[in-house]
Amino acid sequence: MSNSTEREGVFHCGKIAARNKWIFREQPIDDIGIDAHMEFIEDDKPRQLLALQIKSGPSWFKEKKDDCIIFRNINERQYNYWTMNSLPCIIVLYNTDDNMCIWQELTTDTIKRTKDGTGKGFYVEVPLNQIFLDESSNKKLLSYSNLPQHIQNYNFLLSQKRFMEIIQNGGEVKLHSKEWVNKSSGRGETKLIVNDGEKVKEYSYPYWFPYTPYTEVFPKLFPWANFSSDEDFVEEEDEKLWKQYHCYYDQEIEKWLVVGDTFEEFRQKLDPMRYIDHVGEVAEFMLVLSLNELGRAFLEVEQFVSQNRPYAKARPESKDK
Repeated sequence: MSNSTEREGVFHCGKIAARNKWIFREQPIDDIGIDAHMEFIEDDKPRQLLALQIKSGPSWFKEKKDDCIIFRNINERQYNYWTMNSLPCIIVLYNTDDNMCIWQELTTDTIKRTKDGTGKGFYVEVPLNQIFLDESSNKKLLSYSNLPQHIQNYNFLLSQKRFMEIIQNGGEVKLHSKEWVNKSSGRGETKLIVNDGEKVKEYSYPYWFPYTPYTEVFPKLFPWANFSSDEDFVEEEDEKLWKQYHCYYDQEIEKWLVVGDTFEEFRQKLDPMRYIDHVGEVAEFMLVLSLNELGRAFLEVEQFVSQNRPYAKARPESKDK
């Protein structure tokens, strides 16, 4: 980097990285657009490796739009380099006047072409509230990937392989969740209760899901599963509804008399993803997960790709006639 202001940005990022237990490696050799690498090690295993483009000085903060700083001066060569890089790349802007340090991913989604997509230049909107390596940003950067989407999707399923195998082997996986139904923030509590036949273990999901009903969240969070209510958990609630719609109370004999479906028939018609309603504020789910077609197919594919296969390196060669 060419001057003291630019070097301040590298030093500042390195200091913040060290404070948050990231290994920071400045890249002293000029290249297309990487000033440093940053690596996070956990339990002696590499967890994340990032490439950083760092810009320092108040001049980079002059253009502001919709609570974002607009970072320009991106050419076609840099765009291709960042978006096709094997490492996740980010831009970091550091204001030496007030120590503001913000960042943004450099991807095909965040790097936009000028003139509504018809120009030759590119720009990135860097959110002012995306502070470099605060708690929220640290979590995002640890999960950030530059892998192709199909590899990310496969890794997502792979992270839940154990739950699928437990179900396949006769164990039980339940989803217990509480959704604050009147909150657009998506506030709630979600965990898996996993019984592999030897012990029961819980796995929490420390996320909220804004503006999306949890009945739509669950199939996306566990796309390999079918869902059914734990009948013991919702039995009392089901019975109240059944008596309300299919029974009447005979005061003379002091008994509930069935005038419609039996309790078993009534339950078969209920939503398999039903919940207990707590005074209209909280919906509490206890769902039993089973393997759907995707889950069964994934386990079969995973078994295949995990084994040594003859001729795995064989590739066809095209010949022009």
